[in-house]
Amino acid sequence: MEENFNPVAQTRANYYTPGSPVQFVCVELLKGDVSGEHAVCLTFKNISRVTLTALEIHFKCKGVDGVILCEDKFEYRDLQVKPGELFGQDDAVFITAKAITSVDVTLCNVYNGKRVVHLDGIKRVRLPAPRRLAPELQKALEARMNRTGLKYQPQVFENGWYCACGAFHPTEEDTVYCSECGCDRILLQNALNTLLQPAAPADEMEMPLNAPAAPAAPAAVEEPTRIVGAAPAAPAAPVEEPTRVVGAPVYEPKADPIQPVSEPTRVLDASACAPLSGAAAADEGTRVIPARRPAPVRQPAPVEEDEEYEDNRDSVAEALIRWVPPITAILCAAIALCGFVYYQFVL
Repeated sequence: MEENFNPVAQTRANYYTPGSPVQFVCVELLKGDVSGEHAVCLTFKNISRVTLTALEIHFKCKGVDGVILCEDKFEYRDLQVKPGELFGQDDAVFITAKAITSVDVTLCNVYNGKRVVHLDGIKRVRLPAPRRLAPELQKALEARMNRTGLKYQPQVFENGWYCACGAFHPTEEDTVYCSECGCDRILLQNALNTLLQPAAPADEMEMPLNAPAAPAAPAAVEEPTRIVGAAPAAPAAPVEEPTRVVGAPVYEPKADPIQPVSEPTRVLDASACAPLSGAAAADEGTRVIPARRPAPVRQPAPVEEDEEYEDNRDSVAEALIRWVPPITAILCAAIALCGFVYYQFVL
């Protein structure tokens, strides 16, 4: 006699196996409409780039009081699971009449034809719980993405990323598309960032005609691969920075050579003041008297001297008068000598 099983509850896996070509996705609890028994179905996903043909697991089901109801191995045979596909959700690994509260699944071996990958020695990593969105933000995000079930905040971790539907995609999967809801991580991030931006008040949007136009701020560059946390609904009040006391700059004026340079006031004790004030100095501890100012030293006035300036033209004329006559005589003698030699020896 065949019996129909209707879904009662579904819980996603809170851990994953690093480096495994297959990942445990969720556990689903079904209830028979005739017998009322509970059937446990497990869902897995192929995150590798090859077709999987078999999978061996070890599971443990616990009841309400924490007692182990069943602990056994299960084998999924004759599979043809392509990369990115889900499988196992139609096979019941355990059926019981008692209520089940938790299921623990451990991956043992996965097969790709004759090739087998042993996963028993890989330590599982626990995942952080996804964050729920506010009901208003959830509805707005579902309307913008045209999908349902987007009730979680997308998050990116070192070992993978959470989709808004709650599905976790490890880094081994190497994809930006959710295999369960079909959302694009980049588009999902942009849509959520747009919804989280606070709306400007109406009075700030209206600018008076006589107000000077403010320079436009540069647009922020969004990084497509990172999803930031939720922004506050209203901008926080600016924090006033404490007043900093800065000393005034000290300027050292240049000493005027004509004016006397005053020395700092000297402090003399009582013994030094006694000769100056007599008996009155004995009653006082210390006295402050101004230092003696030295006599002002005046620099002698510069003596103006009459300087004779020679004209450059006089020096050139003198040189010409001195050297032109002898040079002319030498040239004439040389010409006469050349003529004499020419007529005597050539002609």
